[in-house]
Amino acid sequence: MQQYQTLYSKYSLIMCIVSLFGGGLFALIVPTLSVYLAEHLKVTPFLVGSFFVAMSATSIVFAQVVGHWSDKLGDRRHIILIGMSSGALACITFAFADSYVLVLIAGLTFFAFSLASTSQMLAITREYADQFLHPDRNALFNSIVRACVAVSWVGGPPLGFYLFTLLGPKYHYLLVGFCYFAVGLCGLAFLPKVQRVTTPPLQPAANRNRTLTIAILAFALLYSANQTYIICLPLFLAESMATPSSQAGWIYGTAAGLEVPVMILAGWLASRFSLLVMIRIGAFCAALLYAGFFFATDLWQLFALQIFNAIFIGTLAGLGMTWFQNMMPGKTGTASAMFVNTISAGNVIGSSVVAVVAQWFGYHSVYAVNIFVALIALVLLITMNSSVGHRSAQLNAA
Repeated sequence: MQQYQTLYSKYSLIMCIVSLFGGGLFALIVPTLSVYLAEHLKVTPFLVGSFFVAMSATSIVFAQVVGHWSDKLGDRRHIILIGMSSGALACITFAFADSYVLVLIAGLTFFAFSLASTSQMLAITREYADQFLHPDRNALFNSIVRACVAVSWVGGPPLGFYLFTLLGPKYHYLLVGFCYFAVGLCGLAFLPKVQRVTTPPLQPAANRNRTLTIAILAFALLYSANQTYIICLPLFLAESMATPSSQAGWIYGTAAGLEVPVMILAGWLASRFSLLVMIRIGAFCAALLYAGFFFATDLWQLFALQIFNAIFIGTLAGLGMTWFQNMMPGKTGTASAMFVNTISAGNVIGSSVVAVVAQWFGYHSVYAVNIFVALIALVLLITMNSSVGHRSAQLNAA
């Protein structure tokens, strides 16, 4: 009989720490890149937006290829080291580059490839849970590790801008590049080497592929709505509510602070309820969030609406990865990459929506579009079998 470990073992703590610092490095870099491009390289807003769209699109290809390849290898820790080293090379390039073309090449190669390390970390987390934790605890453990990444984004962007201002772009990116190497080496040295636990598929291949296709579309739509929300919020405050754009930082922080306990609670509830039903609740809360923003008249209402934002992201980000992994047993790397790529695809779609809708109709109208997008995603999720992806319940029944 398999001897299960607890959620509080040494390796569990190590995975949480590596996820915290790994996510923190991205949080130190990504928010500063737009300022770096606009102020240091003096490029136009169109080129700034093009950089992020192109990098997101390239990262989708890298993540899926690396995810598929990693499922054939025995040790994902080496891929995490390579990914983190690529992030370090990107930072070094950013530090010394004096042209947009060079920065774009580094973004489309080194930095886009480094994003694949995120899905590999999530894959190790799931394989460790499959091997050492009770099936009831898989979703909870995934949610805890994912919450560590969310925590890193609470303090990461403010710290990143502080270092960027204090040190200047060159030494800021050199410092973060050194940290990338350090986190990669620590991951190789301290993360567990896990064995893959083979489990039977939940559905016949044809049905599973159809379900995955619908899920990819639904998740990408929800993440696109989240991307437009994030981009537009500061400008929406200034345009529609006569409120300083700086208040957006407090709204973001409120949402991030609420997301962490929601993620952990959702992981705990996942052993009792269908993952897909809980994700549907999150999608419904997304529609409520954007409807609230569209009709809001006072700033306090936007803060109050962050509870819906926390439930939306807490269930989507906390349980979505587990659902994809359950759907693709034996292909944890591919499944994790597929989930991460729905975020990247959503970022591409959302950025494009902002460019079109906000340009012609204003930032307030973006939230009307988001209501429609969230409802479409909810309908897609409703068409899927709610029992699919609830691996722990099926294992317990067996």
